[in-house]
Amino acid sequence: MQINFQITDLYYIISGFVLAGVIFLFYVSKLKKEIKTVKRKYEKKSIGMDDSSLKIKTLENKIKTLETALKKQMENKE
Repeated sequence: MQINFQITDLYYIISGFVLAGVIFLFYVSKLKKEIKTVKRKYEKKSIGMDDSSLKIKTLENKIKTLETALKKQMENKE
């Protein structure tokens, strides 16, 4: 059993591997970009959640202050 390879067959094999490598690298770079965008979206949502929790705490503190002031005012009228 003899295997006959010509130089052109070797070129085809090598070019096939190179093409597969280029396609793979393109796909990997696309996935990296998608990962970065997902991370950015997550960070923005995280920051937004922090802002809303801070706003809620601020409003709660204002309500407590107003309640305290109202109680003092009611005590002064009596």
